[in-house]
Amino acid sequence: MGTKKMTREVALRRFQASLEKKKAFVAELEKSMRDEYRKETGKEAKYFSVL
Repeated sequence: MGTKKMTREVALRRFQASLEKKKAFVAELEKSMRDEYRKETGKEAKYFSVL
């Protein structure tokens, strides 16, 4: 069983796809966390940080 070498284009395409997926997930997470914070405290969240 051999391994295939990934081309630069394929690697970049996979990397870009993972970035887009992360951006979508972070946006959804931020919205739900801000809504939850607003429900709990009655105030708007000033900051949101993701690594």
